Parts: sequence; structure tokens; C-alpha cells
Amino acid sequence: MSRTAIRAIAEQLEIPYLVHFTRTENLQSILENGIFPVSCFEEIDTTPVINDDLRLDGHLGGISVSIAFPNSQMFYRCRMDNEGVNWVVLVLHPSVLWEKECAFCKHNAADGRISCLPLNSLKTPQAFQELFTEIPMFQMREDQALKNFDPTDVQAEVLVCDVIEPEMIVGVVFDSASTRDNYTIHMGGRKAYVHAKNKGLFASRSYVRKYTYT
Repeated sequence: MSRTAIRAIAEQLEIPYLVHFTRTENLQSILENGIFPVSCFEEIDTTPVINDDLRLDGHLGGISVSIAFPNSQMFYRCRMDNEGVNWVVLVLHPSVLWEKECAFCKHNAADGRISCLPLNSLKTPQAFQELFTEIPMFQMREDQALKNFDPTDVQAEVLVCDVIEPEMIVGVVFDSASTRDNYTIHMGGRKAYVHAKNKGLFASRSYVRKYTYT
């Protein structure tokens, strides 16, 4: 069964968590209702503010999440394009990978190398495994100082073709202690972390992997 194989790969790589970044103004609704694909927004009483208005990948039924570290290139661009907006990174249980229907994209889903492929071809254990293999004409994994569970391309993403329920959200990373304190009442016992702006999960993956130690 493919989900069993996907779980086996995830556990072998010791994938610690998935992440999804969003504007802080969406946080209360997400913690109460879960994360919904754009195509399902009518099922909830609020209209979330989305990050990618164009949604160039065309997959309105998929939630974009990353493995172990955000797509730092896109995250940085979103923050620069929306000055004055506070952001959070949601920490998701890795079981999303095998409990939900997922498509595995070794590059950004809007990348022509991915968008030209049938979506079903990206839902296999093989597609999942390819996230962690060397990519021709791409910087070597060793040179990037990647961990075993890091996708080779920082823009690799998992499209979750379902609602991610609140119980699958295990933590929230804030960009300031004051913002964290404002949302403590909504956390429901989840872990809260503060990574200063341009630090931790708000930094570039290349910097964190090469120059910080955990």
C-alpha cells in the first residue's frame, strides 16, 4: 500500500515535522478549524488571507506545506512584499504525509518541470523519495549541508489534497514574543516558539544548515 510505503520512507528519514507559513491574522481561525485548501474556503465562516493570489500551480485543492523548513525563498518574498504584516509558521505532525492524500513535488509546484506532470504521478512513494535525491545541475546535498530529511530543493513542496485538522497542528512559531503573547489564549496547549525575524525558521535554510548547530 502506498501510504504504508510513504510512512516507511518518512520514518527512515526521521522527518521531524512539516511546516506551513501564513499571516498571523489567519491563526485563530486555523487553530479552531484547521487549514483548508482554497477550493474549500466556503466551508468555513471566514475568508483567510492567502499568500499566493495568482496560485500559478493551479492546484486550488491542495495546501502547500514544506518538510522541516519553509520555502525560505518564497517566505522571504512574501514578507518583503507585505511590510507591516506579522507571520507565523505552523508546525504540523509528519503523519500528514501518510494520513492525507499528498502530491510530492521535488521543485515548486508551479515550476514547469512539475506543473507539466499529471498530479496522480506525484502521489507515489517514488515521487516522495525523489525529494531527497540529487538533482542534475543542482547544488549537491553535501554542499548544502542538508540533513537526511531535507528535500534537495528548498522550494520542494507537498500538496495536501485535504483539510489539515487542528489536531495535526502541534506548534506555532512566532516572529516576536509580543505576538505570541497575544495568541496564547488560542493555542490550546500547543507549543509556541519565537524565532526573531530573519532567524530560525524565518531565516534562509542555507544559512541555518551551514552556520547554526542544533
